[in-house]
Amino acid sequence: MPELPEVETIKRGLQRTIVGKTIQSVEVRLPKIISLGPLTVSNIRKNSRAKAAKFEKVLGGRKIVGIKRRAKMLMIKFVPPQAWGGIKGEVEPRSKQQPLSNSPLARGERGTWWLLVHLKMTGQFIFVKKGQRKIMKIFNVVGSRRLELPHQYTHVIFHFTDGSTLYYNDLRQFGYLRLVRDSEIDQVRELKEFGPEPLSRDYTYGCFAAKARTRPRLTVKQFIMDPKVVAGVGNIYSDEIMYCARVRPMRKVKSLQAAELKKLYNCVPKILKEALRYHGSSVGDYFRVDGSEGTYGKRHRVYGRGGQKCRRCGTIIKTVKLGGRTGSYCPNCQK
Repeated sequence: MPELPEVETIKRGLQRTIVGKTIQSVEVRLPKIISLGPLTVSNIRKNSRAKAAKFEKVLGGRKIVGIKRRAKMLMIKFVPPQAWGGIKGEVEPRSKQQPLSNSPLARGERGTWWLLVHLKMTGQFIFVKKGQRKIMKIFNVVGSRRLELPHQYTHVIFHFTDGSTLYYNDLRQFGYLRLVRDSEIDQVRELKEFGPEPLSRDYTYGCFAAKARTRPRLTVKQFIMDPKVVAGVGNIYSDEIMYCARVRPMRKVKSLQAAELKKLYNCVPKILKEALRYHGSSVGDYFRVDGSEGTYGKRHRVYGRGGQKCRRCGTIIKTVKLGGRTGSYCPNCQK
């Protein structure tokens, strides 16, 4: 599953490629991944052509003016022609004039909308310029099949007025694209339940330590992966963070000494920033928006390296099952 470094890399790639573009049309190939409104997305989703048709209608003719990330969720802001919002990172507005009521691009559902995208296990966005062909590997493994876009795992296609295209692919179909009115965005429960962003000023040791005191029985791995503690950390980076802090994943939070907890706190942004410099870890089917791979996976110290030698001391990396997840650690470097 893409974690904070991967989703942030995708966000930055989309900011470079689609902000300022206008949607010509949207093609929904798999309606069950589409959701409308602020209510929590159900795990039981049914195909609805009517829902997909509204999704296509609302976005058709709209301009993308900004993209944000909250935890592992992408937030893409759409406005009608000639209407502009004001979130950080947007392109500058050319005009604050409201769209004409008789404009064909302004008909239908008016106003500002947000597209909330959760990639879950295997979701990906790939941008293709006008006239360009894109042939993609399905997985980041030697010998993986290569398919030209769009392919059988392409479920939503965004066509832009300049001839470029954005493909949403999802092999396992767990991801979702949720359309929410700007006036209802504060009602999206998931956005309010996430913990602090670890790369922001909201991430403080006082808050981190307070959450540790209320979760004494969790293992350290479960604690770091709790989205209410730290937003955006999953299986990959929890292992790397614990290696950085020299703490074993199966230890209970209550067993941590003050110095260990502080080290763990400091290692969260340290590892995430390091992973971002290498555009994330291309594990499974994660690719950047241009189709290239993130290279941080080649620098993993413990994740996915069970049975191999520790890069620091040469001890064999061990694995342990914790709450349905596999944790990897060095029994010598981590205590």
